[in-house]
Amino acid sequence: MDFNYRCSICSTTYEITPVLTVCPDCSRSQQTDQPLTGILEVELRGTIDRSYSISELLPIEPDYFPAIPVGNTPLWEPENLRKSTGFRRLYIKDDGSNPTASFKDRASYLVSAAARKFNIEDITLASTGNAGSSMAGVGAAAGQRVT
Repeated sequence: MDFNYRCSICSTTYEITPVLTVCPDCSRSQQTDQPLTGILEVELRGTIDRSYSISELLPIEPDYFPAIPVGNTPLWEPENLRKSTGFRRLYIKDDGSNPTASFKDRASYLVSAAARKFNIEDITLASTGNAGSSMAGVGAAAGQRVT
């Protein structure tokens, strides 16, 4: 499987790079007071085998992910809550079991891996809470500076 960027307007494809986020052609006449045009979306080239691993669905190769146990968190089936809500099946994903106790670890894990792939050592983000602490935790595991 292979991934690339595809423009949401003209469908031109580009190799994934850290500095390219909008189509150079479609965003050329971008107005500051208008919604973004020509946003690049990640596109899968190829097919998904039924025996796939979740890492095969990510646009970053497994070697770049930091050695921190993100994901693979428990899935609970609370019987009492299922009965009180009337759902035949009810599951709760416990992402509080992630390293920084947040589901945001999943996104931070991918950001960290992408930074490693492109030899980016410093990650800067704006956050008022969990995203910042998550990125700091995952970044620390990868030896990255996070501000």
